[in-house]
Amino acid sequence: MVTRRKEPFRYSMEAPLDCRIEITAIDRMPVTGRLAQVELLDISKNGCKIRSQLDLHAADHSIECLVHMQLNDEPFVFPGRIRWQRELESPYQYYGVQLQMSAEEKEKVNVELRTLAAERKIKVM
Repeated sequence: MVTRRKEPFRYSMEAPLDCRIEITAIDRMPVTGRLAQVELLDISKNGCKIRSQLDLHAADHSIECLVHMQLNDEPFVFPGRIRWQRELESPYQYYGVQLQMSAEEKEKVNVELRTLAAERKIKVM
């Protein structure tokens, strides 16, 4: 799987941000998912890295999802696809999620992220 961790303007959270993930399809088969608690570790205009204790077996399946997050006071829900999964430290599974945002949504997220950076809640990598 291809990662884009070197892309410019990746923002890393000073403390993981609580958010939620909802699985919408596995191997292109729609599923009714419930919201599961995950932690947002970093975000860019194209994707994010999250961690959870859930093992979704993303290496064996194509998983589509919705990522629910709140940056400052602005709630966001973005469709995405899990690109990779790794167990870097037990009991957590780490996931790279490719987010599908419109140009307008990317700009809104950038405004929120710049505000968080000014407040020193995130850092630019």
